[in-house]
Amino acid sequence: AFARVLVPLYFLAGAVLKIIDASPTHLPTALIKWAGAAGIDLVYLLRLAIAGELAVVGVMILVPRLARPVGLCLLGVFLPVLIGDLMLGASSCGCFGAVEVSPWATLVVDVGLFLGLFFFGRRNPALAWTSTLPTIPTVVAGFWVVTSFMVGFTVNGGSTPHAPSMNGASVNGGVAELPAEGFYFPDYGSWIGSSWEDVPLSVWVQDPPPDLNSGLRYVMFYRKDCEHCHELMEAWFADFLPAPTLAVAIPERGGFPTENLMSFRCDDCQFSELPSGIDWFMQTPVLVRLRDGYVECAAEVQATDPQCIEF
Repeated sequence: AFARVLVPLYFLAGAVLKIIDASPTHLPTALIKWAGAAGIDLVYLLRLAIAGELAVVGVMILVPRLARPVGLCLLGVFLPVLIGDLMLGASSCGCFGAVEVSPWATLVVDVGLFLGLFFFGRRNPALAWTSTLPTIPTVVAGFWVVTSFMVGFTVNGGSTPHAPSMNGASVNGGVAELPAEGFYFPDYGSWIGSSWEDVPLSVWVQDPPPDLNSGLRYVMFYRKDCEHCHELMEAWFADFLPAPTLAVAIPERGGFPTENLMSFRCDDCQFSELPSGIDWFMQTPVLVRLRDGYVECAAEVQATDPQCIEF
């Protein structure tokens, strides 16, 4: 019951919720960071995660003697990812799509399931195969695995891009199309020393100010429900600006949130937005320092360590 019912249902819940969400933005933060740095397609990673979980569910239920080792293997993959999430300070484990669950809670559950499989999920000798010929359950499990990958790799994971617009205003003349893969993952290190106009993200910023290429300027990316963004603005941008600042709001794929909104004191900032319709993989707040139109610093920051602010 533990190895062939409880644990498979746990994996099935994760796979189904990922299918419903169909967005790589809710994958584990550590996995996004590692995959993005390695140049791995995040939509492909989402599809692989769904297919793998569904396949494991079928094998654990239909092939008794494989239930324990397969379950231990998948949980063994989950554990270092959860530890990575905890080290990065992620608010959700990313195991259940858009449903947020604390990485600490998921780590406790996964360790408990791992130990349960190890101690209680041992194979019953009476269930061992007595023939080298495939049995009906193993044949069904094979079909299940194939079907799982077919289902997993039909998940869209993004939307078909069009020339973006926001509230009737065009983005840089309306000539910039959103990424075809349905998401954008920034490589901040590659921005350093480049002209801001050559940074891919710049083409999606709505109506940038004409003086952005003159002298010292800051571009701050934030989310309207981001507590860390609120703290950064309160600490460094509320009463005075270190330099003229463009604050760019980042939406979710379906648009800007309407709940849990934060107040942002940046009266002298100029405000802009990025278009919705894709997943922006940016852990806000993000601060960019420009000098005469060239990027001197770009990083994900905190109020206690603003990094890019020039003192």
